[in-house]
Amino acid sequence: MGTAIRLKRRTLKPIKVPYSVYPDQFGAYAYSVKLNVQLALTSPNSPRTKRFEGIIDSGAMRCLFDWSIAEFLGIQRDACKVEVTTGIGGSEDSYLHDVMLYIPGGPVTITAGFKEKLPVAGLLGINGFFEHFQILFDAPAKVCELTRIYQA
Repeated sequence: MGTAIRLKRRTLKPIKVPYSVYPDQFGAYAYSVKLNVQLALTSPNSPRTKRFEGIIDSGAMRCLFDWSIAEFLGIQRDACKVEVTTGIGGSEDSYLHDVMLYIPGGPVTITAGFKEKLPVAGLLGINGFFEHFQILFDAPAKVCELTRIYQA
């Protein structure tokens, strides 16, 4: 009979992020949750981007950022794997590269996608972001509660 290894999970106090509210063209409102993040290359002492807003997106399979951020970091297309992504705009190429994502509670290394003409600076998706948090979208209170999870 094998020995089961149990991972310890350590969590911090939750961070509450209010929903951003935007009027739509029909007189109603649209909501999103944004979090300030930074990116850097994975090599030691790599400079970080300035803080920018990433939208927490449960529909995004991975973290996705505008190509201009990859250019700022010095990422070359030929150093990236190409992944075809499909969204509401159809199928497009995304360029994958490992980066450090600076999030509340400390940085994590992720494989991020970079895409030309992304209509936002970044999407914080399931792979790379959600796996590091317990996330509660409290729609009536219009707040998102993030609790960082550490695997030991």
